[in-house]
Amino acid sequence: MRTFEDKQGQRWQAAILNASYGSTVLLFSPVHGDGIRQQVLAAETLAEAEQQLYALDEAALCELLETAAEWGGG
Repeated sequence: MRTFEDKQGQRWQAAILNASYGSTVLLFSPVHGDGIRQQVLAAETLAEAEQQLYALDEAALCELLETAAEWGGG
């Protein structure tokens, strides 16, 4: 899990989830408030997804957050 700050100063946590049909999802949840978001990762395994997550800098995490879909919203 990673904690980072978006461009508006809100703190988020990013965590990996093994999702259905073999996909791996990066979940973004605000430290304070509601609004979980999801971003599908191009990773073959959970270990690969974790490596991708830890290799991202805060700017890249913010970019992924901006394009993430609402959790459960498609």
